Amino acid sequence: MAHRVLPIFAYSMKKIVAFLCVAGLALPAGVAQPEMVPVPGGGFVMGFARGDADEKPLHAVELDSFLISATEVTVAQYRAFAESSAYRSSAETGDGSYTWDSLGWHKMEGLHWRHSETGRLRSAGEDRYPVLHVSWYDAVHYCNWLSENAGLRAVYTFQGDSVSADLTAEGFRLPTEAEWEYAAAEGQTPPKSIYAGAGSLGALAWYSGNSGKRAHPVAQKKANALGIYDLSGNVWEWCHDWYDERYYEKSARAGNPGGPAHGEMRVLRGGSWNNSGKHCRIANRTSRYPDFRDGSVGFRVVRSAKGN
Repeated sequence: MAHRVLPIFAYSMKKIVAFLCVAGLALPAGVAQPEMVPVPGGGFVMGFARGDADEKPLHAVELDSFLISATEVTVAQYRAFAESSAYRSSAETGDGSYTWDSLGWHKMEGLHWRHSETGRLRSAGEDRYPVLHVSWYDAVHYCNWLSENAGLRAVYTFQGDSVSADLTAEGFRLPTEAEWEYAAAEGQTPPKSIYAGAGSLGALAWYSGNSGKRAHPVAQKKANALGIYDLSGNVWEWCHDWYDERYYEKSARAGNPGGPAHGEMRVLRGGSWNNSGKHCRIANRTSRYPDFRDGSVGFRVVRSAKGN
């Protein structure tokens, strides 16, 4: 797909080459890693004037350059982490996860990341599906594992049930809400579309109108102009931030906002195979407790482009 050069991305060829080199960061042989896409920093206006109450008011945000995974983390990528580290997910150490059937969502014991949204054990040929049934905690443990294998300073520190984060560290982490929306909007103000890319929702996303009530392999739909897939639809994506429905009211022009300092729930973005187009809008916000997991929730990762 031919990409036109956006004004906000009018960077020198030297910087573009440097970004591409950073995106090709290699992990040790045999370790499945996400393909990272460079997102040059800049400013944009976050929120949607005709959206829900928690999408207002519109407010200006400045972001440094960062890298974001081209797709949601896949079953194969998560398996490499879980098997090499012997990590047991929230679903495995808890009471399973929520599965979908004709009657709706219900909890099923023994259900975890190896299963589909309906509770079926994934086959060997389904490695390119987004990993499901993962909590926010599972996602940040995966991020730290990626960082350690790449020789990068880890972002997250675990102390019992609490997690602290150093967003200045160069390691992998979950995107902030602002980074997620900026990447989905291709850095444009106003964005070209209410969805993550140009074209119809059906061309960009797996959602309730075309998914057949199931998740699909990553990167089957059209990417946005930055080369990022499935930011609208397929699975909800965990973000780093605590959720506060009135956070936008408290946000002045912020540089690299990381969200509220405290909270009860973490942000999810993007909508899923089980949602209408309203929830697949790039400004739409929702939240769940960090130990929540079900067959419509996954994640993607980012890392800073500084120091490269």
